[in-house]
Amino acid sequence: MSAVVHLQSGYILQHRPYRESSLLLEVFTADHGLVPMLAKGVRKEKSRMAGVLLPFTQLSFSYLDRHELKTLIRAEYLNNHDLQRLALYCGFYVNELLQKFLHKHDSHPQLFVCYQHCLQRLAAQHPVEEVLRYFELQLLRETGYGVQLDVDCRSGQTIQADQRYDFIAAEGLSAAVNGMVSAQTLTLLAAGAPLDAAALQEAKQLLRRMLDTCLQGQSLHSRDVLSKIIKYL
Repeated sequence: MSAVVHLQSGYILQHRPYRESSLLLEVFTADHGLVPMLAKGVRKEKSRMAGVLLPFTQLSFSYLDRHELKTLIRAEYLNNHDLQRLALYCGFYVNELLQKFLHKHDSHPQLFVCYQHCLQRLAAQHPVEEVLRYFELQLLRETGYGVQLDVDCRSGQTIQADQRYDFIAAEGLSAAVNGMVSAQTLTLLAAGAPLDAAALQEAKQLLRRMLDTCLQGQSLHSRDVLSKIIKYL
């Protein structure tokens, strides 16, 4: 007998048309992680769910757990994060990152909360670069790719204030004369503190290197779009 999952809080990361009247959804849920769903008939004019199946809208999902592809039964509106202009493109970037890093059905409740916080900050027009850097950092930690920001991976010593550091894949951060990131930036990142212009630039280089190492050559379409938009603002 097929089980039904009731009232699972989640967000649609991506939706695409399926056949004449349905949608295929990638949903990030609070308790079950990334869940693929089939929303039958929701593209019909009389569908009650069509108006709520939108990105950046928190919904309560009920679905039939019969196959790998779940069947959506009902979706109810809970909350909306109104992302505008640049923040909207940042939201799409965050959604694509989640799809790249998460395995289906792996629960990440802390990352779910972090995602909500990220959307809230973007909607409230917090500095987008800082919001993205801290979300990227948390994503790496929650998916097992994080590194210690306060320890040199090769010497085992606490990072030194007068040193610069490079990221070494599969190891961590190690002192280097012309390293990409300063100890000051690493200290701010470790503390979750506000980042000044110099720290933002270093953090961006560091997080991009870390993400690209994990992605192993996979491209991020939304990153390319976002980079072009930021460049011309």
